[in-house]
Amino acid sequence: MKRVKIVLFMVVIAALYGAGVTGLHLSTIGMVEQNKRFIEQKALVELFNLGDIQTLSKEEIGRIVETQIDQTETLTDPQTGRQVPLLKAYSNATRDQLVAYGFPFSGIGFWAEIKGYIAVDSRLKKTVGLKVIEQVETPGLGARIEEPFFVKPFIDGLDITPPAPGASYMYMGTAGNTPEPGTKEYGRTFDAITGATQTSLAMGRMLNATVAEFRRAVANREAGE
Repeated sequence: MKRVKIVLFMVVIAALYGAGVTGLHLSTIGMVEQNKRFIEQKALVELFNLGDIQTLSKEEIGRIVETQIDQTETLTDPQTGRQVPLLKAYSNATRDQLVAYGFPFSGIGFWAEIKGYIAVDSRLKKTVGLKVIEQVETPGLGARIEEPFFVKPFIDGLDITPPAPGASYMYMGTAGNTPEPGTKEYGRTFDAITGATQTSLAMGRMLNATVAEFRRAVANREAGE
C-alpha cells in the first residue's frame, strides 16, 4: 500500500510539473514571436538605412517598417520556380520615392543555416546593404559576418549588374588586396574573414545564388509587363 501511494504521489508530481512546463511554454510563445519580429524589424530599418536603431524606440521602428517598407510583392524565378519575396523601401511614409529593393538570402554556413537580407539600389546596379539575422557560426571567427568590417563593402556598393558569361556576381578577396580595374573581380569583391574561410566561401555561394535568382525574377517580371 505504501508503495502504491509513493507511485501515485510521483505521478501527481510529474503531471503537475508537466502542466506547469506546458503552461509556461504556451504563455511565452507570443513573447518569443514578438521579440523575433522586433529583431527582424530592426534589421530592416538598418538594412535600408531608414533610421538610427540606437535612438529609435520600439514603436518608432515598427512604424517605419509599416509605413516605409512594402513587403507585399513576390517575384518568381523562371529557372527554379522559386518565389522571391521583394521588399521595397521608401524615403518617407508617403512612399513617393523608392530608395532600394531588398530580398532575403539563406544557405548553409560552416555549422548551420545562415539567414539575412541584402539590399540593392533602385536602379538594380549596386548593393546598398547586408544584414545577417540568424547564424550560429564560430564566435570570433565565422560569426563576424555580422560585424561592420564585413558588411561595409555591401553598404559602399558592390556591382550587381549582370557579369560576363561564366563570371560571378561576387568574389571573395583578402583585406588590402583590391582587384584591378578591368578584371572580372573589380567592384564585386568582399573581404574574407581571417580564420573563417569556409564561412566566407559559404556567404559567397549563397549571395551569388540569391542575386542571380533575384535578377532572373526581375527580368521575368519585366518580360511579362
